[in-house]
Amino acid sequence: MLNDVTEIKIDVEVLKEKVDNITQLCNKMDSVIDKLMNNNDRMVNQIYEDMEKRKQDTVTDIKELHSRITTVDRNLCDKIELTERRIMDEIKSLRHTIDEHNRKEDDDLKKIFQWKWMIAGGVVVLAWIISNVNLTVLAKLFGG
Repeated sequence: MLNDVTEIKIDVEVLKEKVDNITQLCNKMDSVIDKLMNNNDRMVNQIYEDMEKRKQDTVTDIKELHSRITTVDRNLCDKIELTERRIMDEIKSLRHTIDEHNRKEDDDLKKIFQWKWMIAGGVVVLAWIISNVNLTVLAKLFGG
């Protein structure tokens, strides 16, 4: 029985040692797990920070693009308006030139018609004189 008690003591000591070893291993495993969890948390936080930064960058880029589009649109509208004004001014100038040209042609035509009617009137008067007046009387009248 003594031998059995000694063996049991030895077994108990061995078991204590194994429990101590397992406890140490568990403590180490706990430490490793804690470190892994902390590392995981940091990585997750870093990922979220990166995502937020990229989101902000995207928003900033969109605002910049919107601003550029608005500026380009404004510039194009200004250029179109300026071109339209130039075209309208040129059309007005052409109208004025055409009106002047038409007025001048009308005046020239009026003068031509006046001369035409004056000549026609002169021919009628001359024809009347020749047909109604005796040429011998006229010849005496004008010196002959």
